[in-house]
Amino acid sequence: MNSLIQQFASSPDKISLICFPFAGGYSASFRPFQPYLQDDCNLLVVDPPGHGTNRMPLVENVEKLVDIYLQQLVPDLGKPFVLFGHSMGGMVVYRLAQKLEQQGIFPNATIISAVQPPHISRTAVTHLDDDAFLDYIIGLGGVPSELVKVREALEFFLPAFRADFKALETFEHTDYTLLQSPVHIFNGEQDKKCMQDALGWNKWVDQIRFHAFRGGHMFLLSETEKVAKTIQFVLTLEKAVVKA
Repeated sequence: MNSLIQQFASSPDKISLICFPFAGGYSASFRPFQPYLQDDCNLLVVDPPGHGTNRMPLVENVEKLVDIYLQQLVPDLGKPFVLFGHSMGGMVVYRLAQKLEQQGIFPNATIISAVQPPHISRTAVTHLDDDAFLDYIIGLGGVPSELVKVREALEFFLPAFRADFKALETFEHTDYTLLQSPVHIFNGEQDKKCMQDALGWNKWVDQIRFHAFRGGHMFLLSETEKVAKTIQFVLTLEKAVVKA
């Protein structure tokens, strides 16, 4: 594995689950899933440019990120795989799946988690000063409590947060190609914006299932076991469909 893709569990004979993090996140964000999923799949997680162990320059554009991932992933996609992205990662896997399908490469499934459909404009927050911007991020619930208590430490991650939120804010939905492979939409029941707009995903995919979890935008961290079990269900379901 290179610095872009980390391998948390190796099961070469099993389906691959390729995970893309939320804004400011990196491969370690998915470490809590390893105990639950390591026996079910080949678990691969992404360190976006400028995040975690990846020393590439930060990228402030979703399309550029997707093209980087395509270049790295396509040579190794010769066996069944599922894409999973949370929040910003959800928008990334949507575009990644579109571009893969246009190359004739079809995921067994794409899991799009905690992000509004692509035709909806994102809330602009990168214009805020550092304190207000950090308050917004903390309010989403994805920052560890030990970092919240030490603002100076949290400020170290500001450039990555700003780059990721900028990428979402400036995303333009111009490719209306429907996803043909199965799509699963994950949302937190208290994540009002994503929940109220969830059905909007029907416009952009051919096959879709919706899954709701307790919690808000970062239910991924508060409901890890339940999310993992649902991912296990998706892996089993889509493998069965392919065999059939």
